[in-house]
Amino acid sequence: MSTISGFVERLGKGTIRQALQGVTAEKRANAVQKIGRDIRSTNMTSAERAFAVTLLDRICLDVSDLVRRALAVTLQNSINLPHSIARTLINDIDSIAVPILSSSPVLTDDDLIDVLNSKAAEKIRAIAQRKTLNLHISHAIVSFGDGAATARLAANDGALISHETAEVIAALHVDDDLIREAALSRHDMPPAVIAKLIAYSTDKIESVLKTYPGVSDSRATAISRNTRERAQSFVIGDGWPAERLREYARALDKSGKLTPRLILRSAGRGDMRFVTASLSILAGQSIEKTRLMVLSSAGLGVKAVALRARFSGSQVELLTACIKTYLTVEQENRAPTPAHFQMMVAERLLTLELDLPEEVTTDLLDILDAHAGLRSVS
Repeated sequence: MSTISGFVERLGKGTIRQALQGVTAEKRANAVQKIGRDIRSTNMTSAERAFAVTLLDRICLDVSDLVRRALAVTLQNSINLPHSIARTLINDIDSIAVPILSSSPVLTDDDLIDVLNSKAAEKIRAIAQRKTLNLHISHAIVSFGDGAATARLAANDGALISHETAEVIAALHVDDDLIREAALSRHDMPPAVIAKLIAYSTDKIESVLKTYPGVSDSRATAISRNTRERAQSFVIGDGWPAERLREYARALDKSGKLTPRLILRSAGRGDMRFVTASLSILAGQSIEKTRLMVLSSAGLGVKAVALRARFSGSQVELLTACIKTYLTVEQENRAPTPAHFQMMVAERLLTLELDLPEEVTTDLLDILDAHAGLRSVS
């Protein structure tokens, strides 16, 4: 028995006949599914692969999209899908092309670029969901795709996004809440773009609040500022390397958003790495020198660097209290979560005789209320 005869026997002559000549589309589709399952699990010789290409070519000519879709869905993840057949399927209608475009490992970058150049919206969205995408393809998706494709790309951790592409996303889709949320959640989003997206979001909040009856402009500005500072503080990931933190701080400083209030919020969360990086920028000194001054037990270094960073008297006291609390917790060999540390700082600051601004006191009380709510839920 020849290798082709053996291959035909494995697929089943009756199944092949049904796939090509079945009287209904449903029967042909069922037979195609069986053939597809057999092909994807078989190590084929070159002769068997040539026969498979001929057979699948015939199936691709079926007038029923149900049959062609059965082929696409069954072989969408298989390395045994012949490249020529994959090319035929991605040029078919959306329901048949999408499974191959989103999953097939046999497609090349050139195949994907051809589809992207076609500007077919649903097909581009499918490409944006692929398990891995290089920088070139990601940039092309943003260039040729719509907002939905960009949102899928931004949410796809397997897609590499360059600084240039991230800037384009921020510039073209800054009004899209879904894209902003997906972009902000990425671990590799450039810090400067993160700062820009947060600033835009909070500026938008302020403009909307100013249209509400009874909300003064000053109140809208205060709410927006508080929201922005919370977002700027909480967006910082625990695993951010030192240079990424410093780049983020520099981006905030460049836009005028690196303020003592923001640094105090970070100090209240126990994020001393960001506090140190930010103080070094505002004080105009090296991060190594700043770290020594901030984390010295005497407290005089903190006051000196804070004054150089243009902190007010009450802000210096608050920062000093936060850092002393941090050092105390560290010396006691405890490792609280940021939320728990924040609660500890709030409790201690409220018991100290500090001349705190009303807005700071309100923030501290909000922290304690939130923590009490979390404890009651758990």
